Amino acid sequence: MERKAKQKVMEELSEKLKAAKALVLVEYSGLNVAQTTRLRRELEKVNGEFKVAKNTLLRIASAGTQAEGIRDQFVGPNAVIYAYQDPVGIAKVLAGVAKDMPRLKVRLGLLGSQTLTPEDVVTLATLPSREALIAKLLGVMMQAGPQRLVNVLQGNLTKLAMVLNAIKTQKEAA
Repeated sequence: MERKAKQKVMEELSEKLKAAKALVLVEYSGLNVAQTTRLRRELEKVNGEFKVAKNTLLRIASAGTQAEGIRDQFVGPNAVIYAYQDPVGIAKVLAGVAKDMPRLKVRLGLLGSQTLTPEDVVTLATLPSREALIAKLLGVMMQAGPQRLVNVLQGNLTKLAMVLNAIKTQKEAA
C-alpha cells in the first residue's frame, strides 16, 4: 500500500473512531464470506459497521480518540465493530449471530472511555433499547406527577384541618 493510501485509510479510521459511541473488537478468523456479509448487513440495520483494518494502522489512527487506551489490543486477526448510535443494538446483533458463528469471538468492547469485557458486551445485549428505557422513564415520571399533586393537596387539607382543630380547642378552653 502506498503512503498516500495508508494516510487516507488512517484518516478514515480516525474519523470512525471519533464518531463511534462504542466499539467492539472481535476476532473474525474462520468466518466465510457469507457469514461476514450477513454480519455486516445485520450491523447496518442498527447503524453499526464491521471494518477490518491493519493493526498498525489502527494503532496509529487511535491516537487522540477514545480507543487510544486499547491500542495494545490491536494484535492478531481483528475487526472493529463501530456503534454510531445505540451500543445495545450492536451487542444484540453480536449475541444473535454468535449462535450461528461460533468462530466470531468478542475480545473486548469500549463504551465511551470504559473498557468492556466480553461478558459485559453480553450483558449489554440483555438491556432494553434506548427507546424502551426512555419510554419506561417517561412512564414513571408521568405517574409520579399526579401522585405528587395528590400529596400536595392532601398535605394542605391536613394542615387546614389541624389549624381548625387548634382554633376549636382554643375557643373551648376560653
